[in-house]
Amino acid sequence: MNAAADLLAGASWECAAAAVGSTDAPGHGWTPAHVPGTAAHALVLAGDPGALARDYDNEDWWWRCEFVTDRAGRYTLVSDGLATYGEVLIDDEPVLETRNMFVGQRAEIRLDKGAHLLHIHCRSLQPVLARRHPRPRWKSPDLVHQNLRWIRTSLVGRQVGGVPAPAPVGPWRPLTLHRADDRHARTTALRADCAPDGSGTVQVTVEVTGIGSTAPVEIRVGHVAAPCDVTRRRNAAVVSARVHLPHVERWWPHTHGDQPLYDVVLVAGQTELPVGRVGFRTVAVDRTDGAFTLLVNDTPIFTRGACWSPTDPVSLQDGPVRQQLHTVRDGGHNIVRVSGTGVYPSTDFLDHCDDLGLLVWQDCMLAFFDAPDDVDFAADLRAEVEHLLRAFGGRPCLAVLCGSSDAEEQAAYLGLPPDRWVASVAAQDIPQLVEELAPGTPYVRSSPGESPLPSMVSSGPSHYYGVGAYLRPTTDARRAGVRFASECLCMACPADVEDSVDGVLAHRRLGHHPSWKALIHRDAQSSWDLEDVREWYTRHLFGLDPIELRRSDGARAAAVARATVATVFDDVLSEWRRPGSTCAGAIVFEGHDVGFGGGIGIVDGHGRPKAPWYVMRRLMQPVAVMITDEGVNGLGIHVANDGPRTWDGTLRVDLVQDGEHIADAITVPVRAPAPGTTVDLAAALGGFRDISYVHRFGPPAYDVVAVTLVAADGSEVSQASFVAGERLRPVDAHLGLAATARQDASRQWVLDVSAARFAQWVQVCIDGWQPEDSWFHLLPGVPRSVPLHRRADALPGPPRGDVTALNAVRSTRIEVAM
Repeated sequence: MNAAADLLAGASWECAAAAVGSTDAPGHGWTPAHVPGTAAHALVLAGDPGALARDYDNEDWWWRCEFVTDRAGRYTLVSDGLATYGEVLIDDEPVLETRNMFVGQRAEIRLDKGAHLLHIHCRSLQPVLARRHPRPRWKSPDLVHQNLRWIRTSLVGRQVGGVPAPAPVGPWRPLTLHRADDRHARTTALRADCAPDGSGTVQVTVEVTGIGSTAPVEIRVGHVAAPCDVTRRRNAAVVSARVHLPHVERWWPHTHGDQPLYDVVLVAGQTELPVGRVGFRTVAVDRTDGAFTLLVNDTPIFTRGACWSPTDPVSLQDGPVRQQLHTVRDGGHNIVRVSGTGVYPSTDFLDHCDDLGLLVWQDCMLAFFDAPDDVDFAADLRAEVEHLLRAFGGRPCLAVLCGSSDAEEQAAYLGLPPDRWVASVAAQDIPQLVEELAPGTPYVRSSPGESPLPSMVSSGPSHYYGVGAYLRPTTDARRAGVRFASECLCMACPADVEDSVDGVLAHRRLGHHPSWKALIHRDAQSSWDLEDVREWYTRHLFGLDPIELRRSDGARAAAVARATVATVFDDVLSEWRRPGSTCAGAIVFEGHDVGFGGGIGIVDGHGRPKAPWYVMRRLMQPVAVMITDEGVNGLGIHVANDGPRTWDGTLRVDLVQDGEHIADAITVPVRAPAPGTTVDLAAALGGFRDISYVHRFGPPAYDVVAVTLVAADGSEVSQASFVAGERLRPVDAHLGLAATARQDASRQWVLDVSAARFAQWVQVCIDGWQPEDSWFHLLPGVPRSVPLHRRADALPGPPRGDVTALNAVRSTRIEVAM
């Protein structure tokens, strides 16, 4: 097969600013540029010190490149996305125009043989923003300009209170040009359905060029082929087929099963053109009595993951997206929520989600504002959502489509009655498109939503900030009766320190420097930010004054800050994941930082996991154990099992006394059918023991309770610990923390960590290496082996670094066994 040759591949691009309203390209000031990319990205690469602070919406911007055609004829120009009001000109003739950043455009043009000059002209948004429009039902404090609600563009760089970023302007998605008669397939519809009898059906419509008019045409899915209906149009053909497969393997989120995918190929004579890939699964939502439980293949799924926004808000390019999504998957997550304040995902992103078994909750790019009730706006949005749903066609990863983010909540908070919360496009237009193009896909009108008030969390999907911005104790996670947290646990967390220059600089700026604070989200109407929230929990949980601690010991202040977030995550997620919880999902806000320092992501700006990621990873494994404090009823020991098979094994309970020895240990057989079971610890102990230290008849008999799931083959599957009494262990000069790196039989590096006394929140810090586990508790005399994985930035040689604990006097240098 010969793919269509892109005449713009390898072109040398330049961009330049011009006055608002310009009609001709600038005569000077051109800067080398990348396409796809943005004006801000070009200036950053050029070393412009003002690149990130420039107002790109207040200028016209031009791009240009030269290309050569080897013969005269018809050509197809495709723009996958141009931000935002702009046009493409070839040899000074307009050939394509757009006013929606999220919709691709195609143009059929005729070109002579020889050299040609292509220009992209992106017009300033200022004249558009200055137009008079009908008043909104309510104003959003989160927008830098209220008339942005009329413009179909990203809120990146145009949102108050978020992480600062330049507004995206330019060809942010690929621009291609190929001969109209080249072999090329463009999928216009692709859908995969599966039936209870195990069969599957694929429906496909493809527009194809460059195939002979007499060649027999068929569509092949896997090893099954079916004839097609073919409609000829000049040199193109529209091919439609329905392929029935008598047996298909179901696709599952990775926490619950495998991810079989089927190639869809168009065969025309001897030519084969890839159409796409499909997966077979069913997806639905159980909304009984206010629940919001995602069902995949009729199986209830505890949905866990994080919100996703552009990892590079300057260029809007994905970067190493597969590596980034591997980190999501390795963290035990099975869903990503693409938030409505960013951009729609690329096909590359969706391909990897299909491959890795990650579900996608997709927001429409409608956030914080009152979407206009206007015919032209609705038409633009319809084209946008249609473009989006066609990109998702046949993909198994799509789990939920959401009409808007925070919009109804803002209206409700402003005191408007319910009939003024809802935009007609979210209530009518978008769900109609979903039913037409992606039937059966669960639709949510707004997140939060589906409850009497958007602020309520006991019905439907909610944004739960009781633990977090509203400074509730972690016990509120149960009291509130959360059904599904489509946003939660937003709290600033410092990245782990490594031996890098940026790590050292970042932690000298902890808590006060403008470059540090710039990474920390703050609501537009608040006088506090999410670092202030974390510091409240440091006082509440540990009884420490973080300001005084930062003043006297910045390194320990950063460690305590990380431990605070880890503790909050441990408390809340243990509560929600336990069998019997009313909660069926938790999507953390946010997945990743966009710079290195103290942002709100659970992964830092270099793609390295932070403390809460490790906590989430342990609790969200398919089989996991967790502990909840049940007050005077003692401790709840819970085993979660994603199934489908019953898990059989042993629960070991270790009771630590005085932090230095295991005074008692018992084992209990465990049989945990899906979704899990709760172990009667009081019965297992054979009588009353105040192991949670709630009765306080005297000094605590045990200061740590650790529970470990042990499989039938003797391997440890999951572990959780409970610290009785004060939640912060005092610094211990006799901790005896030791760490040795060695290579196992397969030459994989492994770190053996041990302590003479109980070590709280042990952190593994090795520059250039990724530990499989960190931020864990370590029992006295019970070593733990942690596999290590070399990152691309690792120096040659064995892993070298430190291990420390929250209650250690100082860090321990890792020894290397050669």
